[in-house]
Formats: sequence, C-alpha cells, structure tokens
Amino acid sequence: MPTILVVEDNKDFSFMICETLRSYIGCTVISASNGEECLEIVKKEPPDVILLDIHMPKMDGFEVCTILKKNKQTSHIPIIFLTATASDLKSRIRGLEMGADDYIAQPVDNLELITRVKVMLRIKQLIDRAGKAGIPGSLLSAKTAHSLRSPLTSIIGMAELIKEPFYGSLSEKQKEFAGIISKSGQQLLKMINDLEKAKDQH
Repeated sequence: MPTILVVEDNKDFSFMICETLRSYIGCTVISASNGEECLEIVKKEPPDVILLDIHMPKMDGFEVCTILKKNKQTSHIPIIFLTATASDLKSRIRGLEMGADDYIAQPVDNLELITRVKVMLRIKQLIDRAGKAGIPGSLLSAKTAHSLRSPLTSIIGMAELIKEPFYGSLSEKQKEFAGIISKSGQQLLKMINDLEKAKDQH
C-alpha cells in the first residue's frame, strides 16, 4: 500500500486532504504540521508522494523541497506543492524550478487532488520498477530501458501534440494537464538515460 505524506500547518485543511486520500485512493496517509517534522518523517520512512504546503512558518515549502531534492536518498520522491490560490503563478513557477513535480491550488477540488496524486503514484511505481528508488548502483538492463523508453516517448509526443491548435482548442486546465504529462514523461526519460549511462560506465 502506498504512503503519502501531507505537510500542512492548517489542521482542518490537512484533515480534509488526508481523509479524502484515505477514502478514494486507499493509501496510508501520514501528516506533518511543519517543514522540520516533514524532514524527520522522510528520514525515518520515505513516503511515495509528498503534498507540501508552500507557506509555513520557520521553514517554508521551498526550503523543504530544496533539501529533499538535493539528497540522493529522497530526490526521487514526487512532490506536489499546495499553493494558496490558482493565481499564485510566481510560487508555482518557483516551485517547479526547484524540482517540484506538480502543484494543487486551494480551494482543493477533490477529483483534481485524487487524479494528480494517482499520477504521481504511477510515476513513483515506474521509478521503483526501474530500480531507481534512491538505491545506489541500481542499473537498467537494455531490454528494460527499451521497454520503458518506447511508451514514454509516445506519451510525451501525444501530450505535446494535443496542445497544437490544429486538433482544437483546449481550456487552460487541459493545457496545464497536458504540460504536466509531458514534463513528467521527460523526467522519467531522463532518469532512464542517466541509468543507462551509469551502466555503460560500469
């Protein structure tokens, strides 16, 4: 059963998210109320996905994300930022540049929350199956690399293709989802290429 860590200093909001995830995804949900607590939990028991509030006292989400992404043992964990509003473009861009994998704006739509978390869980499963999962020295076989690269290339290509005006106009939300699919696929493709390079060096 996958484990999701929710890092949010608003207790009511945190409770709502945790209960929604438990009910609709059937996962183990752990909560933390601040950045320091988050890092302690991750150090002891790394989760499969982290939902991370940006605006927290003492240590904000940006700082926590930077620490996790710089650590080889935790850099592979998908992070979804929780932003204050959908219009908080500056925070969203900064978060993605720091290595966050996605974001969800408040107020949170339950369907969107479930969908985005499920996508990140699938990505984490692919990383684990590829032997990544933060384990040094795990390398892909040529057959496995080829098996993963082919569908990923198709996913990236189709995600970019549906954004083209020729196939009809998309809403801003649909464009956003297509961009997330493309970005996630490219990240996985890079991991596969990096693992293959490491294998060649051995």
